[in-house]
Amino acid sequence: MGRPGYLSLYADERTQQIFDDFVKTKGITKSTALTEMLEIYMLCADEKLYLELKKKYLGVEVAKQELIQRTDTNAINDYIFIKLGTAYDVEGNPLSGKETIETYMRTCKENGLGYSWFSTQSLHFGMAKKKVSYYNQLISQGETVRMLFAIGGDLNDIYCSAIVQEIVSDKELSVCPGEAESVPEEFGSEERAKIWIKITDIQEEKGLKAAMFKVRSTDANLKQVISNSQFHFGYVYVPEMED
Repeated sequence: MGRPGYLSLYADERTQQIFDDFVKTKGITKSTALTEMLEIYMLCADEKLYLELKKKYLGVEVAKQELIQRTDTNAINDYIFIKLGTAYDVEGNPLSGKETIETYMRTCKENGLGYSWFSTQSLHFGMAKKKVSYYNQLISQGETVRMLFAIGGDLNDIYCSAIVQEIVSDKELSVCPGEAESVPEEFGSEERAKIWIKITDIQEEKGLKAAMFKVRSTDANLKQVISNSQFHFGYVYVPEMED
């Protein structure tokens, strides 16, 4: 009987010698390399089955963290951020950032659905697929994903926040993926965008300020970059307090 935790693999002598030199050069152990190889094989062959079995043997919470780490992101608590500029309704009338978000607040309250689909074209190619999958995965696991809305003018700071229920994004323009009444009437059901975010619980923010956050991609202070009009859409986080 084989020893627990050990696995015998057959390979020709030349392959074994190459493998020995490879792991030695890379500075990793054979067990680490083989473990990663087995995980990669199972993920490629049947990802769903592998993750179900991993949940069984590791426990749901541990597996959840493993899944999150595989999405190539740095933190579970990143916020989605957008700075609202001037928008235009279907008749070409300008709306300030505050007026824009207020149309979504009203829509959530009056459409009988409790949510609205927010649209933006802030990213030329839409949100990256990994980001969309990452946030949708968190939502499906019961995590709260929040979106922050900032406005310029005299405030030039975070104005309100919302809870994200779903994200749909593509490189091409598309109409709202949900019900027509989930889009503010100011923008109409024929509005097209590359990013659609389903939001609920839009509330004015009193405690969250831009100066509290850093931009994930650059670690720059959010207040500074939006004051310089250098950042309009992305991902931000609250840095840990130093002792």
